[in-house]
Amino acid sequence: MLKIRLIRIICLVAAFASVFCLFDGFTSTPVVADTVNDIETLEVETDPMHYRFVGRLYSIILRQDTCDKEEKEKLAGKLKGGITEAYNVLFHFYFSPEYRALGHSDEQFVEDLYTGCYGRYADDKGKAKYVAKLEKGYSRYLVFKEFISSNEFVKLCYAYNIRVKKILIENYIDHLDGMTCIGDDYYDLDKKGNLGRCYKNAAKHVRCINEQLFRSKTKYYIIADIDNCYIEIFKGSVGRWSLYKIYPMSCGKKGHSTPRGTYKVTKKLSYFYSHGSLCYHATQWNGPYYFHSVTYNYNGTVQDGRLGQHVSAGCIRLRKDVAKWIYDNIPKGTTVKTV
Repeated sequence: MLKIRLIRIICLVAAFASVFCLFDGFTSTPVVADTVNDIETLEVETDPMHYRFVGRLYSIILRQDTCDKEEKEKLAGKLKGGITEAYNVLFHFYFSPEYRALGHSDEQFVEDLYTGCYGRYADDKGKAKYVAKLEKGYSRYLVFKEFISSNEFVKLCYAYNIRVKKILIENYIDHLDGMTCIGDDYYDLDKKGNLGRCYKNAAKHVRCINEQLFRSKTKYYIIADIDNCYIEIFKGSVGRWSLYKIYPMSCGKKGHSTPRGTYKVTKKLSYFYSHGSLCYHATQWNGPYYFHSVTYNYNGTVQDGRLGQHVSAGCIRLRKDVAKWIYDNIPKGTTVKTV
């Protein structure tokens, strides 16, 4: 009799353990953050909370009661890479053949984004906004990116011990609390780790400059992203460029577009006057087009200090100290690529 009882107890424990390992205590409906105290310690290097994060995605997104153990292990292991890898893990689920096969409507897709990326159900106003975007032709990927590029997603990640991996560059004047990368975008961070200014597609430029062997006659290379209004300054040599500085800028307004192409720094002016504006620390990169400060009145007061917008007559405007750094440090012959 004792033997039979022992066998029954062992079987019950084994059954419970197998279910627990798959979903880490999640059902298909609750989407709340858990505490680490109510799970068993796993004898692996992967954080147990990372297993929870992945386990809930099988249930919430794919509606699966079972999963491939090796796949779950691999995905959970990636989360050591922080929020950058959390983006990749979520992309794996939302754009997988299994999810596509479910054939969900746009409305259900948005609901799944709320539960998977935010850990809550959709509010009516937010849901209507994203469904309307999809109906107007937005791709599901673009809507997915909006969810991932939010502080609510960052907070969910923190609840599962998924941390921000800071990008370290030498310009700490503008990025005192560091930067991070999510997908193809860079973000400034504040002291609490929240996302600040977005430098859209910055990571793409970082990859391309070395993959496509961009060349410069000097140890610097500048990429100006016209659409997203920022510049990246790289330091190094062909195939070995590293991001050195990144700054917001303003460029050409409608009817006065900043030209796109590959150019070189040619000459410099300490200041110039143009159309009632005073501009400091001008570095020429294409005929009448310069890097220079935001515009000032003739008495030295700021006339138009806007950055991150299309407001100039075609030149690239920068903060005065940034324009001065370029004026003082970027030599003639440096390649400038505007994209």
